[in-house]
Amino acid sequence: MTRSEETLQIASQVEAMLAALERLSSFSRLLAPAEIERLRSLLHCAQACADRLAGGKEAQRTADELAVQHQRCSDALLAAALNGDWGGGAPDLQGLLLNRLLDGQHPFLRACEKQSPAEVPDALYQVARRDLQSAATLARPPWGAWLRLIGGDVEPLAPMPGDGVEPAAVGQLKERFALSEDWAELAEALGCLIREHGRGALRRFPAFRLVAREAKPILEPIRHFAEFPLGWLEGNEARIQVLEENTRYFLAGYRAHNALIWGPRGGGKSTLIRALVGKFFDRGLRAIEISPSCYHLLPDLFTLVRGRRQRFVGVLDNVSLGRGDDSLHLLSRTLDGGLEACPDNLVFYATSNYKDLVDREGERPQGLGQMQLDDERPNRVNQGIQAEFYDPQQLQRLDQERALDDRFALKVFLDLPSRQQYRSMVLSYARRAGIDLSEEDLLAAFEVWRMRHNHDLVGGRTARDFIDAYLPQYLRDKGESNQSSSSSIS
Repeated sequence: MTRSEETLQIASQVEAMLAALERLSSFSRLLAPAEIERLRSLLHCAQACADRLAGGKEAQRTADELAVQHQRCSDALLAAALNGDWGGGAPDLQGLLLNRLLDGQHPFLRACEKQSPAEVPDALYQVARRDLQSAATLARPPWGAWLRLIGGDVEPLAPMPGDGVEPAAVGQLKERFALSEDWAELAEALGCLIREHGRGALRRFPAFRLVAREAKPILEPIRHFAEFPLGWLEGNEARIQVLEENTRYFLAGYRAHNALIWGPRGGGKSTLIRALVGKFFDRGLRAIEISPSCYHLLPDLFTLVRGRRQRFVGVLDNVSLGRGDDSLHLLSRTLDGGLEACPDNLVFYATSNYKDLVDREGERPQGLGQMQLDDERPNRVNQGIQAEFYDPQQLQRLDQERALDDRFALKVFLDLPSRQQYRSMVLSYARRAGIDLSEEDLLAAFEVWRMRHNHDLVGGRTARDFIDAYLPQYLRDKGESNQSSSSSIS
């Protein structure tokens, strides 16, 4: 193809792309308004360059002009990647549009998450077909050649770290889009994928944080999830089975129970939740970390997850509430008792060092007591404080403070391991880390390290910390031993 034919072809493609930009529906969400304007500016730039070359004039551009055009290319083609919402890859518009499609912001795809594509209204389906065809027109041209033509070469962008894990079906569908001349014919296939696997970040990441950005509640992906194999949790197997069974019921579509996992520190309460999420990630289980500072956002959480394809565990880690804390009543109303029903795909798992969540001052270490009206101390009020006057509402006040406990139908106690169990745990962790030391020597080293660092409670966390501390020394000693052995042999 001659240079003249190439420029004429580019001019034709530019015209088609400008028309495709105009055909995109306002709610397609494939490109933001600002990105459309930058892309339109880039197309006009390419059109002007093609016109000048077609007229036999060489494009004489100053260094400043080249810099401006390079910036336009970068802004138009890599905006999503630089903002962190695109997984990376080659800097082409096709990759960007495919990722936007799979994020599923189009109304057609939001509808597909709640029902099969065949049940979506035909008008919405036709809008999706038209938008897909416009996207194909935008994605088809050889952008690399265009960038070289107008002086805006861009280096390939490396994939971003921690950008989640996509199901194999997503890669297969992307390949179909890349080979297809008519993206509209793939609308139903795209809808079926969203129906099965869900939309956007919720499909790729196992865990999120409930946060507010610019006063708007969002689910922020945790890009580096702290996975832990469920099989590594030793001890408390029967109690762990209770929570695992509850989780399986939840994933099967039954209404599962909110659960309070309680027990001494270092017993693996938070680790158990992480392990369950890791085990059932492929079945659609997701965790949402909810810090105490965001308890006021809990009502908004219902809206964020209702109707989504995944099933969510709201994680209330290390719940610690005192008397008079407004969060106590807010949590109680949100978990159960408000006018809005909790979504079927949301359950709450909380962890705490105490089974009774409101005795933070330790005024009743034995617990909050019974609630029967014939209590032996009828003038007792909140958590064992003896009143100097008769309070006719004392039992109601105490009952109100215990209301939060009642929201957790399951109370799973995780005890610290016995001496034999934690020794077995140390050995298991050591073998997984590649420490091939005799059982006697390893346990002796563990006891020295534990006492030296004042670890009075021995659980999974203590065993893990010991292995992390001991492994470098073991590898160093092993290397020196191997080296001296080799020298002696030689």
